[in-house]
Amino acid sequence: MSNLQYHKTTNLFFSKLEQGNKSFFFKGKSTNPLKILTISSVFSSLRIKDEDLLLLYSLKESMDQLDLIITTKNIHVASIKIPLAKDVFKDAKFNKYPKEHITLLTNLVDDLLLKKKEEKKSLSDFTNKFKDFVNQKEDITQDFDIDYEFLQILKNEGEKIQNLAEDLNNNKRFSNTINTIVHKTDDALEFQAEHVILQDIIRVFNMIYPLSDTKNIIADTKIKFLLAFLFEKLQGNDIIASLSIERINKFVQSEKFNENIEVIKTASLFDLGADYKNEFLLPSLLKRLDSPHFANSGAFLYRIASLITKADGTISEEETTLLKKINNKLSHPKENLEGVTQTEVDENETLDDVMEELNELIGLDAIKNSIKELSNFLKIQKVREEKGLKNVNNSLHSVFMGPPGTGKTTVARLVSKIYKHLGYLEKGHLVETDRTGMVAGYVGQTAIKVEEVIKTSLDGVLFIDEAYSLAKDNKKDFGNEAVEVLLKKMEDHRDQLVVIVAGYPDEMEEFIESNPGLQSRFNRYFTFDHYKPKELIGIFELFCFKNDFVLVEAAKEKLQFIFDKLYEKRHKSFGNARVARNLFEKIIEYQANRIVSITPLTEELLKNIVEDDIPPVNKTVEEYLRFQKDEEEA
Repeated sequence: MSNLQYHKTTNLFFSKLEQGNKSFFFKGKSTNPLKILTISSVFSSLRIKDEDLLLLYSLKESMDQLDLIITTKNIHVASIKIPLAKDVFKDAKFNKYPKEHITLLTNLVDDLLLKKKEEKKSLSDFTNKFKDFVNQKEDITQDFDIDYEFLQILKNEGEKIQNLAEDLNNNKRFSNTINTIVHKTDDALEFQAEHVILQDIIRVFNMIYPLSDTKNIIADTKIKFLLAFLFEKLQGNDIIASLSIERINKFVQSEKFNENIEVIKTASLFDLGADYKNEFLLPSLLKRLDSPHFANSGAFLYRIASLITKADGTISEEETTLLKKINNKLSHPKENLEGVTQTEVDENETLDDVMEELNELIGLDAIKNSIKELSNFLKIQKVREEKGLKNVNNSLHSVFMGPPGTGKTTVARLVSKIYKHLGYLEKGHLVETDRTGMVAGYVGQTAIKVEEVIKTSLDGVLFIDEAYSLAKDNKKDFGNEAVEVLLKKMEDHRDQLVVIVAGYPDEMEEFIESNPGLQSRFNRYFTFDHYKPKELIGIFELFCFKNDFVLVEAAKEKLQFIFDKLYEKRHKSFGNARVARNLFEKIIEYQANRIVSITPLTEELLKNIVEDDIPPVNKTVEEYLRFQKDEEEA
């Protein structure tokens, strides 16, 4: 049962409370936060983070002398907590309370338990009810409210989101990150990607449905069926595959169907807290993880929002405004940057898989050859070691030199996996950071931050971007302290840690030369060049392919002009692939705004990026060059 339903039940209790009893009972929801802290110190078993206050009771008729608290999970009496259960107030410890009050409290707990039981049964019945229709004889021939075209769109969306959920469930970082943002409302629930996706779908539904024309029966039925289908699909049940179109249209007319839609609408799987309560959770998580699925997740939720608004074949001005607001939230979710990110290694991945991924990278021919040569060298060193022969210096610490957006981080991730598969690192994960993740503003704290980053990186690779920012002319700068601690830890953990430092070529040469310790530990250098315009087009089309978009030829030609001019006038800080990615995200926003008022919605409209979606050539070039010039001067 959601916390909202608990509070509704409790509010009903207070609304029926007679005047003579009102001074004994207090609403938990309206309790002052400072008062809650005082209450927590008196009732030591109370855990405010895990349970909401519903009702407070005092024989002395005073908030300062409470005898009993009922929360969403327990009944608290002094230092004792008792789980919500039937007949709990028959215990002798409650004999001092007036019988009238015992009756009231018993009825409230019974109502809370009944609602919880009804909701669980209701959701279960909602799933099982479809089975009742499977064996019915088909005898309906008519034009259907939910037609074949709508079912096909839902089928495609369902398959895409199910594949995404499966992919995310295999990502340890995704699962770990959920637990840093959300809190469970049900102790038995184990977080899965499906729960996160469903939470966002319910949010989209509740944002748009109140604006929909519910008098249009066909549109109302389509919208509700969309919610029901995705709810079932994310639990592994495919309504469309198991039921004929006749049975689907018959079922959605049933009273039970509407009752359960109301239950789904109010389902609250997570307590997101103040920071994320107004955010879409899936894009927020994927943006935080810098996941390649970020754009795809936002595009999916936007398509669901579009299907809801356009179910009646029209779209109001208010709905158009709301769609734009949703699109903006999906494209720019709240981020919680901590200066350090971590990428785990897929346990099912092989060395051949990694080398194939390296080969598939666009451009980077010189880097690919260097990595292959290094891999072959390391293989031979392992064979020599196994045969008891002496090895040459196997220092794996490296310097990646090149402008931003040239694939340095991507190659570092692949290199970390190669080291693992060749037996040089046990875990082979990659930890990414920069100055912000290593340098603190107070004496003594920088060493602690560096040690924490090193500890996280053991048995893997530590990738330090813009590493030259650690070494400044001012010897009192804490960045120099970070370098000294880093060098010591590299020596202490020389068999457990590989460090890759990255940045602009000139600055990185100065950085390495600034400290003899750096010169002795870094002896492998890789130079990354700017991507050519043709390669940038290839990168852009790869983003399109991975996110179910198609770049039509006229749009491709216009985009080629942009990349040609950007490359021709590039600064040393020209963002390369980063520019391609930023342009892709901006262009799919333009595409969404272009088609927002078009009905009916077709798959071709949703996928195609046309010439009108590409921003003006000269204006775009000026904006990106000005931004990068400002960034370079900063």
